[in-house]
Amino acid sequence: MSLIDDYHILQIPATATEQDVKAAFRRLARQYHPDKNPDNDTTELFQRLQSAYQNVLDAIKSGTQPQDWQPYHFASEAKPSSFTKSGFSFKNDTAQEELVRERQRAYEEMKRNNAKKDQARDEAIRAARNTLNERRVKALYEEAFKQKKSFDYGSKSSSPYSDADSQQENLFKHSDINPNNDTTTNTQYQFDSETFQNPFSSFDTDNTSSKQPKPTTSPIRLKSAKLAFRATTYIACFAAGIYTTLYWQEVNVPNPNTAEDEIGYIAGLYPNLRLGDAYTLDVTPMYSEPNSSNPPLMDIPSNLNVTVQQAKGNWLALKFSNHTGWASASKFGFGTFENAEIYGCHGHPGIAPDHGELVERTNGSHKKPAGKSRLRVLNQLPHASMLRFESLEGAPPFAIYLHAKQALAANYIPRGKYKLVLETGSLYHRACQHFVFNDQEHTLMDSVDFTSTERSITLRP
Repeated sequence: MSLIDDYHILQIPATATEQDVKAAFRRLARQYHPDKNPDNDTTELFQRLQSAYQNVLDAIKSGTQPQDWQPYHFASEAKPSSFTKSGFSFKNDTAQEELVRERQRAYEEMKRNNAKKDQARDEAIRAARNTLNERRVKALYEEAFKQKKSFDYGSKSSSPYSDADSQQENLFKHSDINPNNDTTTNTQYQFDSETFQNPFSSFDTDNTSSKQPKPTTSPIRLKSAKLAFRATTYIACFAAGIYTTLYWQEVNVPNPNTAEDEIGYIAGLYPNLRLGDAYTLDVTPMYSEPNSSNPPLMDIPSNLNVTVQQAKGNWLALKFSNHTGWASASKFGFGTFENAEIYGCHGHPGIAPDHGELVERTNGSHKKPAGKSRLRVLNQLPHASMLRFESLEGAPPFAIYLHAKQALAANYIPRGKYKLVLETGSLYHRACQHFVFNDQEHTLMDSVDFTSTERSITLRP
């Protein structure tokens, strides 16, 4: 946001004094403080008020108050000057420079937002692919479960015991009964109707019980083999489903070791840090002018240091081994190759994290820690920094990224004892989660106990 937006947030005119600014901030802070609004989350608005208050005070102290903040007019009267080549200077030169800087800032912010949207879209596509694969595996599991149910029901209805009983009944029905046998005539009962005649009266229990043929077991063995084959088939299908699930999860889950390969080149990122030391990411052709249609002068091998002398769009004028020429900026990393080897900061750095964003995530988790302790950070550092929480009780560590001179209210700190370490520097690299230039660490507190109460800390230069 611009300075005039900070005046609007504080609800004061552009001609306000330092006392007016302080009075307006105290009034709005009492109204929008998070402790005064337990039902509404006003943390973000309170942070914007603190940032606007600091920016307006700095502007008043440096004498850059926008008292005449009006649309720019480029047709002002010209006066002769002895310091310019043309002999004329305009009153609104400073206004034109401010306008150009404001437009440049808005353009860079637009590029950062577009890059964030592209990253979010890629993550959504990857998550949709994982969901589709899970649905397919679930459908396979349901089909196997249905087949297993039908197998259990069929095995109960066609058990070998029922088959043995039916075979025994058929044996009794088809057994040869001799009505002329003399041994059975005395035991046969007489009825008026033939339908009530005892069919077992002609059997001699002493002689025929040992002569009855035993039922065969070949059908039972055949059915047992079929049931074993079905069970083996279902188990094999179930194992194949588990293997397929594990395979797709391994393929689709991004590998944290290759995170640097996923960070692409962003044109115009960190233009003030492009000049000076750089190193090649791959074999890079060097041209006599910024035009790839010309034949290259030479090829620079990968992982070699060069000196960048000038930046022009996506082209860099560099010097390598007593040779000068032009090369594409997408082929170079920031700093020297030896510096990148220290922390593994290879490749392009990517966009810097947002204010208050969690970095150094454990096991690739993007969720905030599940805690309720509060920490208020009053940040007065003129450069970016990271506040790292190292647990003294074995909990996974985490860190919070802080922008320059912006306060933070963190309401998710888990309970426990931590060691607070402040890391400062410039040009944060997402691949190694460190600063490329001027990386320094300072221990703020060796042991601090976070409970349900609120704690505050002030970061000074």
